[in-house]
Amino acid sequence: MLKQTFKNKLEFDIYLAERVVDKRKGWLTVSERKQLEPMLDKDYKPNIIVEEKKKIAKPLVTNYAQLRIPCEPVTKNDDIKSIIQDLKDGLEVYGGLGISGIQIGINKRISYIRVPILNEKKKLEMKEIILINPKIIEHSRSFIFKGEGCTSFPGLRIDTDRFVFITVVNYNEKLEPNTFMSQDLEGVCIQHEIDHTNGISIFQRKNKAK
Repeated sequence: MLKQTFKNKLEFDIYLAERVVDKRKGWLTVSERKQLEPMLDKDYKPNIIVEEKKKIAKPLVTNYAQLRIPCEPVTKNDDIKSIIQDLKDGLEVYGGLGISGIQIGINKRISYIRVPILNEKKKLEMKEIILINPKIIEHSRSFIFKGEGCTSFPGLRIDTDRFVFITVVNYNEKLEPNTFMSQDLEGVCIQHEIDHTNGISIFQRKNKAK
């Protein structure tokens, strides 16, 4: 029997990600698999036993032309902490794994990602990544990522061309540079959000099968 009540949305997201892994490994019973199916629906509403304060977010941008406008760099004159909070609120309200400033009407090269990863104890946890003026400086070969979605185009899934590994130059809230490598789902999310800051959507990344 799968768990049916949760303290908050984050607990549900982590639990759901763990059960998806269990399903792929064949650890769930037939009954548990049936219980899991409706939970995977984007419109599924988990039973939250502790009432959460409703988040208020900036309007989500779904206008394709607006999303195609390249963003301006973040500078020290920007209220970076406030923008990050707006991004966190937006992701909480609209869902998904990441969101960029342009998607909530902020034309700045900044994004927020919350992606499930396996920690050192092989347990799933949510990793937070803040991208500020990011740039991919190295990458490996590309592969086909199946069913990539975008918060601004709910319900749409496209097979895209993404890099397996990437090396990124990023900046922290003090606009100090740092370099890191990423791969797997995390790497795809980072590529997706960097595309947003460059005015590129999943439509431009669509795989063109030969």
